[in-house]
Amino acid sequence: MIIFHCLENGALVRRTAEHLQALPDNVLWIDLLSPDQQEERFVESALGLDIPTREELAEIEDSSRFYDEDGVVFMTTTVVMGITDRRPKNAEVTFVLTRRCLITVRYAELSAFRQFETKSARQPSVFGTSHQIFLGLADAVVDRIADVLENVQVELQALSCRIFDERKAQRRDLQQIIQQLGQHRSLLSQLGESLFSSTRLIAFYRLHAGEPKQGVAKGLLKALERDVRSLGEHQARLLGDIAFLLDATLGLINIEQNSIIKVFSIAAVLFLPPTLVGTVYGMNFEHMPELGWLLGYPMALMMMVISAIIPYAWFKFRDWL
Repeated sequence: MIIFHCLENGALVRRTAEHLQALPDNVLWIDLLSPDQQEERFVESALGLDIPTREELAEIEDSSRFYDEDGVVFMTTTVVMGITDRRPKNAEVTFVLTRRCLITVRYAELSAFRQFETKSARQPSVFGTSHQIFLGLADAVVDRIADVLENVQVELQALSCRIFDERKAQRRDLQQIIQQLGQHRSLLSQLGESLFSSTRLIAFYRLHAGEPKQGVAKGLLKALERDVRSLGEHQARLLGDIAFLLDATLGLINIEQNSIIKVFSIAAVLFLPPTLVGTVYGMNFEHMPELGWLLGYPMALMMMVISAIIPYAWFKFRDWL
């Protein structure tokens, strides 16, 4: 699908390409969403350039993701999608910055693009050039990462309360917490990859597309670089928090398991002396005086109880219980 964003009366207006005849004269942004071969050929013919294929978007070499062809800048970045559905995965987006307009190539619905369209409708004067649109889209991607990091931080705080709450720190609950920490760790890794890709995107844009000297674009670029740096630090700190919570959770599970083993060990020690007493008096020797004594059996039972109480009292005295 091809979506045209045209500059009309100082504002971006969305137009869907129903008939592939010619590009609108006032188009500033061409959004290719899961384009087919016919749509790709139409844009390539209209602008005289080669649109990267889906296979080319997946390549990880810098030379394949960032390059300049006769003044046309090609930049591919990684964006995390599927966060709302708890199934995050990476998607590639290519920005093609020409002298006439900006072209984006993507094969997934991205909330960052929808947020940018809403923002551009509220602030029509801010996004009046292709460079401003590019920086606005990049900023929307970074804003989406910031929102996800904030949600992860809130969820980690809730997990921390669950971990260190004695009333709720049960083994089954701790096992679920480990799974959730693993999911957050995987998500943060993907967000880190997207932030790193955004850093390379900004650096390549500044070097090859020309740093804006003044106006709105300059402010957008500076704010974007500042946000990417701060979010990278925040993402690293959250990874450290996850590592700490994971160690704490595993430690609590280990303590609980040790407590169970200690109970069995103490039970074995407590019942060992009575077993010894019962074994001795179960030998039934002919010359064992207690066998013919009226109080012999109660005495044996009393010895069993005393032999169990003495180790228990010793354990309590040494603070082993």
